[in-house]
Amino acid sequence: MTAPHPRALASTLTNVLNPFFIFTALFALAAFARSPAPEALLYLGLELLAAAFVVVYVFLMRRRRRVGDFWISARAERLVPAIFLLSAFVGLLAALWLLDAPGVLVLTTLSMGLAAATVAAVTLVWKTSAHTAVAGHAAVAGLLVLGPVGLIFVLALPLVLYARVGPWAHTLPQALAGVGVGAAFAAVFLV
Repeated sequence: MTAPHPRALASTLTNVLNPFFIFTALFALAAFARSPAPEALLYLGLELLAAAFVVVYVFLMRRRRRVGDFWISARAERLVPAIFLLSAFVGLLAALWLLDAPGVLVLTTLSMGLAAATVAAVTLVWKTSAHTAVAGHAAVAGLLVLGPVGLIFVLALPLVLYARVGPWAHTLPQALAGVGVGAAFAAVFLV
């Protein structure tokens, strides 16, 4: 049996440990840790709806050939999708606030949305990694919100870094900048 090609492995990790899955996992664990199951399911349903909204939008952009790939690798193509993503975060935050969701769930979502906005703004002048921003945010937020269970996000972080660094996506400084932004926003809002 031969080992997978490094680029193929990175591509697989990028798809499996993508920002949507990582944030949804963090959100779900936080929702169930801080809310009764029926409420947690409602909050999770809202988060999945917001994520689906963004995914459908990006697929439509791909179909219309307005972006080169699903992860929007070209920096010049990221502005409009980033605004769309941020509007989904605002909608999710409004729904959580209206439903009087636990504060930690609102702050986890707010800090991730602000980290995403910061990465999007930085990417206008210098390409940074949204994947690593979400992974860095989840690593810190997971520990702060979930305690030892949050270690799963810490363990995922090196895999996300591996998947994003190299000739296939980002330089190490771009990936580490994403981690730093995500981790900083989680620390500021959740400590």
